[in-house]
Amino acid sequence: MPIMDFRFALIPAIAIPLGLVSLLLAKRAWRGWKQASAARNWPQTPGRVVESGIRETAVRARRQTSAASTRQATRYAPHIVYAYTVHGASYQGERLRFGPVTLSSEAGDAGRAASRYPLGSEVTVYYDPANPAESALDLRPGWGIWIEGLLALFLLLVNIAVIALLLGSPAS
Repeated sequence: MPIMDFRFALIPAIAIPLGLVSLLLAKRAWRGWKQASAARNWPQTPGRVVESGIRETAVRARRQTSAASTRQATRYAPHIVYAYTVHGASYQGERLRFGPVTLSSEAGDAGRAASRYPLGSEVTVYYDPANPAESALDLRPGWGIWIEGLLALFLLLVNIAVIALLLGSPAS
């Protein structure tokens, strides 16, 4: 009775989870690209910055000395709130760009981004005509979309390489 080659057990154990993560990241990036693309047709209205600063977020970070232990770390992102009016109704928004907010380990990076929108400054707000509460200050995709897309592509390539190695290696 032949013994099953262990490689055929490793393929689903590695390829399926890696493929699912790659697929989920690609789906999120694609959704962000579609939102940014659809927003190109959004009308614009004047707005005013009502809050401008940095938001601190606590995240779990891996310790450099050990892969198994984590610690709390502080990450920073610009926090901008802007007010605008559409057809006589007042709204507030926080979205700068489309996609996930990218966090920085340096407060200065977030501060530089926030400094582009000083408190009280006038801004151009782009809003969804079907839902004016949906808005953004910049219609370009954010770095988070790029990072998700590139990470999805990288994981897909790693997955293909792992499968090729497992299928191409000689039986034990």
